[in-house]
Amino acid sequence: MSATPLPLDGGGTRHRVTGVRGALTTAVVRLTPADRQLLSRLAVFPGLFTTAAVRELTDGPDPAPALARLTGAALVVRCGTRFRLLRVVREYFAAEPVAPAATVSGADRERLDHLLNLSAVARFAGEHERAADRLIEALAICARCADVRNAGIVLDALGDAALELGDYAAAFARHTQSRRLAMRLADPLWTAESLNRLGLISWLRGDFGATRMLCAGAVAISKAQSGTRARRAQSRAVLGLGVVALHRGDHATARALLSQSFAAADRVAWRDGKAWALGQLGLLSLHEGDTTAARRYLRASLRNHHSLNARWRIASQLEALAAVALASREAEHAVRLLGAAAELRMLTGARVPPVERAARERTLAAARNAVPRARFAQLWSGVTTEQVIHGELDEQPPAARVVDPPLRVFAFGRAEVFLGSEPLLPADWTFAKPRELLYFLLTETDCTKHRIGRALWPWSTDAQVRNNFHTTLHHLRRALRQPGWVTYANGRYRFDREAGCDFDVDRFRNALRDTELAPAKWLTTAVEVYRGDFLDGVPGEHWITERRAALREDYDRAVKTLEVLRRRP
Repeated sequence: MSATPLPLDGGGTRHRVTGVRGALTTAVVRLTPADRQLLSRLAVFPGLFTTAAVRELTDGPDPAPALARLTGAALVVRCGTRFRLLRVVREYFAAEPVAPAATVSGADRERLDHLLNLSAVARFAGEHERAADRLIEALAICARCADVRNAGIVLDALGDAALELGDYAAAFARHTQSRRLAMRLADPLWTAESLNRLGLISWLRGDFGATRMLCAGAVAISKAQSGTRARRAQSRAVLGLGVVALHRGDHATARALLSQSFAAADRVAWRDGKAWALGQLGLLSLHEGDTTAARRYLRASLRNHHSLNARWRIASQLEALAAVALASREAEHAVRLLGAAAELRMLTGARVPPVERAARERTLAAARNAVPRARFAQLWSGVTTEQVIHGELDEQPPAARVVDPPLRVFAFGRAEVFLGSEPLLPADWTFAKPRELLYFLLTETDCTKHRIGRALWPWSTDAQVRNNFHTTLHHLRRALRQPGWVTYANGRYRFDREAGCDFDVDRFRNALRDTELAPAKWLTTAVEVYRGDFLDGVPGEHWITERRAALREDYDRAVKTLEVLRRRP
């Protein structure tokens, strides 16, 4: 990636510069060539980025000193632990995030896959800011390796993460960049999918004119293609057109288009598409006064969104069901639904989309008028979100299963491993690395031999890593007395938890993941499980420090959220 040529005079003639661009040119000229090149490369990032992402982009020495110099020159802005480029600086340099098409291979490919997996796990757990950090690092690899196609995948994921956080401007910018890349590669389906995403954001912002234009373009492109992706793109585009018709009061056209969208999604077993279409059919039925059909559609949509863990959409469906309950003269049930939705939004940070705000305010005002104030407060916080959702879906919450595992592993505070009731002592491990390998396998998701080697023996040669790894694995299996605990398949090593393993980090993560359904209960569980920092005082490599900091951040967030919940009336 190269910088936009600077307006310099090789003979040393001084030119008078004016305006913002002139001042910017003057500031850039004063940089060293290395800092100038780094500044131009930072234009790849569409928003906030971390030092780790810059390191992935440059694949060189520690970028912190250079970032400090650029920050001091007011060309880069520090935002807490992250950075961002001023818009005028980004526009000054290359506009496109990557160079001509290529592909990532080797260690970069493994690192990219690992970052994408981490981001997917974080997004499913509702940790969208953490997912965005991982995706920014992945985008840096794509930029450095000139991988346009994977850059588009990462940009779309960044846009989806921004959408989950309610940052519609950032989401629109990411998907716009993705559309540009799709058009550069002349990929029609990618272009249609990007148009659909932009149409969805326009719809949620209440810009139905833009929604119609973007979705009409996506329909035209996807109709000319074949296959599952084309049918999905067409289903989403038709959904957008149906929403526009619903907004304009053309109920007949809206029903035809929304039904068509649902049928197309159903044919390719696309649950997400079906969930969106069912939700809009529910709102259409509510507008038409058919509360029975509205409740049926919205409950089906809720079921699909719940299975997808799409939490901000779950909140929207609960609020729509509250409007149905009010129309059916079930005011107290409406308050329960609204309270559950509010609790879910508070814990996940999910904002009410602009297009839904007026309807939500009307529903909330009607519920307040229909129920006495004291009773309203009692109903609002009287049940958990989990109870409300399962009650709405006529399901019982899953019963807890008690397991007496043969292996118990503790990482918070004092590191301990028990086989049954027998603790494993230092002599059982022979040396420190087998125990470190156990914790790595238990906490990481993509355990290739190469990645394990880079984490546990970062300064060793490939030959040394191979020898160290096999020796360490042998001693780990011997210490656990069952070789089957550690399995190998498809180039990956994994720890077989199904054989019966109780790991306190698993319990901590599971409790945080379940907080959207029973916040106070599971946050309390998470805080109780956290007896101290991850492997506190245990010597090891840098991966331990990174994992310790991430888990500490999760713990601090849980404590703060629990304090807020306990202060609620």
